[in-house]
Amino acid sequence: MAKMKIYGTPTSPPTRVARIAAMEFGHDAQLCQMAWRVTPDELYKLNPAGRVPALEHDGNTIYDSRVIWLYLEQLEDSRPSKSVRSLSGPDCWREANAATLCYELLMTGMVIRGMEEKPPITEHPYLARCAERRLILLQAIDDMASQGWLVEPATFGLADAVMICATDALVGREVINIYDYPHLEGIRMRYKTRKSIAETLGEYYPDQKGGVSAH
Repeated sequence: MAKMKIYGTPTSPPTRVARIAAMEFGHDAQLCQMAWRVTPDELYKLNPAGRVPALEHDGNTIYDSRVIWLYLEQLEDSRPSKSVRSLSGPDCWREANAATLCYELLMTGMVIRGMEEKPPITEHPYLARCAERRLILLQAIDDMASQGWLVEPATFGLADAVMICATDALVGREVINIYDYPHLEGIRMRYKTRKSIAETLGEYYPDQKGGVSAH
């Protein structure tokens, strides 16, 4: 069995998903308790997103319970239960849709719980935490792109698309100065005229409200 550690808390639903995955694929994973309110700096060092769970195994650190599940499924020494479905099986798209809806359900619970806490959400420590996470994430992704690409130099993929969509919104709303992240700006400029990027660019402006129709 592979020796591995899962960082999180016993009451974190995403951490529980990762622990379930480890058990289903025949691994004895040690739960190492870590929470953003208790050890924020240590959590950022482990995962630039500042979130749990994270899995450490064989020199790799894997973020997000969904990716952890996929990682464990593909390990050579995994011994899955006979009834465990493969994420690449015949029902993969139905599985992906169902999982996405269930993850969104988890997120709504976390948002509502946070907003109902005292002090009010405008003064809530998680608001400052999210602003801090955004800066750390931007720097981490810029560092990943230090060679001029995020994943591979000759191709375009999901990571490039998500990065461009996220930063276009932040730049257009004047939340960040993209020149603080020169490697990301280089990738953005490379794909600026790519048909799928150019034709889908929305209109962004400062103080733009979310959840409303665009005109």
